[in-house]
Amino acid sequence: MNLQRRLAIEWLAIGLFATCLLVATLYWRGTASFDHLLYDQLSAVERPPADGDILIVAIDDPSLSALGKWPWDRDIHARLITKLQQKKPRAIAFDILLSEPGTPESDERLAAAMAAGPAPLFIPLHFNAPGSDGRDYDTILPAPVFVQAAAGIGHVNIQFDDDGIVRHTTLCFTPDKGGKAWPHLITRLFEPTRPQLPKTGCSAPLLIPYAERGSFSEISYADILNGDVPDELVRGKNIIIGATAAGMGDNFPTPNGEGGMLSGVEVMANVLAAARRNDFIRPLSDPWTYALTLAPMWLLMVGFLRFRPRVVLMVSLVSLAGILAISIALLFSRLWFPPGAALLGILLVYPLWGWRRLQAMSVFMDSELRALEQSGEVRPLPIPANQATDMVGRQSEALASAIDHMRDLRRFVSDTLADLPDPMFVTDPGDKVTLTNKLLNESLDKDISGWLLSDALDLMVVAEQRAAVDHYIGQPQAKGQEYVRFVSPADKTFVMRRSEVRSDSGVLHGHIHYLTDITALAKAERDREEVLQLLSHDMRAPQSSIIALLDGPVDADAKKRIERNARRTIQLAQDFVEIARMGETDFAGQDVLLADLVREATDSLWPLARERGISFSVRDTSDSAFVLAEPESLHRAICNLVDNAIKFSPADAVIGIDIGRQDGTNVIVTISDSGDGIEADLLPSLFTRFASTGNHAGRVKGVGLGLAFVHAVITRHNGTVWAGNGENGGARFSFTLPIA
Repeated sequence: MNLQRRLAIEWLAIGLFATCLLVATLYWRGTASFDHLLYDQLSAVERPPADGDILIVAIDDPSLSALGKWPWDRDIHARLITKLQQKKPRAIAFDILLSEPGTPESDERLAAAMAAGPAPLFIPLHFNAPGSDGRDYDTILPAPVFVQAAAGIGHVNIQFDDDGIVRHTTLCFTPDKGGKAWPHLITRLFEPTRPQLPKTGCSAPLLIPYAERGSFSEISYADILNGDVPDELVRGKNIIIGATAAGMGDNFPTPNGEGGMLSGVEVMANVLAAARRNDFIRPLSDPWTYALTLAPMWLLMVGFLRFRPRVVLMVSLVSLAGILAISIALLFSRLWFPPGAALLGILLVYPLWGWRRLQAMSVFMDSELRALEQSGEVRPLPIPANQATDMVGRQSEALASAIDHMRDLRRFVSDTLADLPDPMFVTDPGDKVTLTNKLLNESLDKDISGWLLSDALDLMVVAEQRAAVDHYIGQPQAKGQEYVRFVSPADKTFVMRRSEVRSDSGVLHGHIHYLTDITALAKAERDREEVLQLLSHDMRAPQSSIIALLDGPVDADAKKRIERNARRTIQLAQDFVEIARMGETDFAGQDVLLADLVREATDSLWPLARERGISFSVRDTSDSAFVLAEPESLHRAICNLVDNAIKFSPADAVIGIDIGRQDGTNVIVTISDSGDGIEADLLPSLFTRFASTGNHAGRVKGVGLGLAFVHAVITRHNGTVWAGNGENGGARFSFTLPIA
């Protein structure tokens, strides 16, 4: 299976598994212990102050000592209520169950004291669980005489969390589904002024913000009976009467109780204080709790796909801190989000994803390495044997060996490409140059890596042949030509071949372009054509003339013409051989007086000139200038120029030869004839091989091989040669050579 596909499946499976686990954890409160512990610690950071308008009348141990063991006669309660009403409290909550009747007289006196007012007095009912006849609860009301006398009835149920701690309450309780909802005794206590209650259903659980233990005002039951309590201490207060003595079983574990216990009457005082302040802590609704629990986990799952492992670790730590920060911030906003399940999600998916990802990569790596080892391909470099014994060690060593092998192979390929005898470069599918070898960089005098192919070709191909190269590159390789031939701006001839680079799956990754330098081969082709032209025309013409002369009587004049054509053939052959030789041998010069070479040339050609009545006018102002020259080839070059002047001058003409200095560094020789001159369109190609200079007076057609020889000799001597027409007609040939 493809690694990316397997990782995607693993990722989705982990996400779904973690989601189901977190939903189950929330539903069955799997992290309740941690959440309770965290809540207890956070709620203790800033506890609310005690409400000064709440007064607890405690049935404490001194009261039991003074009044006898519990239960007391109801006449004692009647006396207490009468004394309290005389002190004008705001309201009284009598947290003592009165469901069982006592003596009629004492019940009547207690009921009368309850109804005597002026402060309203509220009494509790309670519930038995399980109820009778299959009911969950049986509602146990106070005795009818007390129900009629009291200002109202409310429940005083204590609700325990999973760990047995009292952290929350409800403002009403419905014992039977669809039945009557009984308000909490505390809500009846503040009914006279109707303060703003929390905006939630009365049966919704509310977390109690506990004040410090013992911070509420408290007086002893016996002290009220004895008249030891001043009226000012009671006047206008909300009175809660209840048991605080340890032996009465009305103490409950709370988050801040000393030794883990707090009396029920003080729990009710905290509930009343929270109701008066309207600062109950409401648990977050289920949809929001599920959302805030699952969101960090899925954000981290997305991070697994987008970030590197080190970044993912940082994201995980930030997620843990963020979850705690959100829970704390909501708590101080009077909302409680239990973060345990969300933290569990982060702590679960991070190692789980790491394990599954490593497992998937391990399996993939193992299969790929095994496939590499079992492939039948011939490897250019050897792979060392794996010496590890355990599985992890074998995989690690195999991976390290494969990496080393690929590194060596890349170096091997890189060195091979760099040292190829021909220039080459590689392009990607977007025609961008990605790799070049050393020879190409040296030939272009720059590295074109990163260039577009079109820009690179601008540098390699002359403009006239660019269209042919673009056509070759643009056509499909399977149907197109095998190569394209072009000339570079440096006047070199290349053949380009282009091949595709594909992966094992057939995906095109680019192209390799091979450039073969065939400059020497192209030159050889041109030389071959020139030889064929020489043999087929220029050397053939004198021989044909000789054969024609031999057909008739051979007189003295015919003998001279036969000799002249034979010598012409020999000169053509000699010029061609000399041109070829100069291309193959090094220059070997010596100091030569140039004026002497010119005079030697005119002397050797004087007989030919005399036949036509032509004379030479040599003017030397070179001040005996010496040049570094190969005397034989330079002499023959000058002879060729003088011979051309004789050939194209009319009879009885004068050929001018000027020898002088130019710029103090060169010596210049100019040979002028009196012929018809040179046509302007022939001047640019005059010194190329076999370029004709036209026909004059029926003489043998001149060929450019002699002038090509002149150009080759002068260039070999680091000089320049050119031709033109004189102001008064006739051709002028000039050349310069550096002074030795």
